[in-house]
Amino acid sequence: MEARNPSDEELWDVCRTLPSDWEPHGQRRWHGRREARPDCDTCRWFVELFRTSPDWGACANPESDRAGLLTYREQGCWHHEPEEEGCHEATRPARCGFMRAFEVFLREQAADFIKDQVRRANDPSPEDEPPAPTPRQIRQTPLFVVIRRLLRHADEDFRRKAFEGTAARARKDTRRHWEFARCYWARTVGEDLSEIRLQKNVRELEDKFWGHVDTAITEALRGRGARPTEGKRKRAG
Repeated sequence: MEARNPSDEELWDVCRTLPSDWEPHGQRRWHGRREARPDCDTCRWFVELFRTSPDWGACANPESDRAGLLTYREQGCWHHEPEEEGCHEATRPARCGFMRAFEVFLREQAADFIKDQVRRANDPSPEDEPPAPTPRQIRQTPLFVVIRRLLRHADEDFRRKAFEGTAARARKDTRRHWEFARCYWARTVGEDLSEIRLQKNVRELEDKFWGHVDTAITEALRGRGARPTEGKRKRAG
């Protein structure tokens, strides 16, 4: 039988929830800042299990009610012990390397998109603009595949904020890509650079491309660590 990584939904089907879990999984409430809450992913006893779902692990604290149980990083318990300072030092270079590679990939994707738009502006018979991709089509794009591979092989959890920050840095170069694309098309067709046109809606086209990037990120992150429905919480409890 071929081994595979389970989905979040499959993991929630077998995950036990306890009264000591944080709401909405259990009965404990947190009244401080959300980012300051002592969740499992900041506990030294949390052992990550699934590379495709780094939100999941097992509790190795013998004092915890969750000892030995499949655990989502936000469930928590009364026996939280903070990670020792510097415990992730070894994984930071890998994280930075993944994100740098993703940023380079985004720049390349943006450059290819802009090249195509410049071609459309100067081609005497360009094809019709393709319709907006469906979610299924998005999941078949190289961008989606790269994001999912990043999530699968990364040593740390990449949240949406990290992806958005990388996309924002990559977008800073979008303007100069238009001039590069004009030069590329001029060399390709043997025309003087001054004869190569740009569309009038350059900003709109940029927004369209980065909108597709945002949609791909949303699709790739969809369902990762999703909270269980009320019915599932009752069954698991």
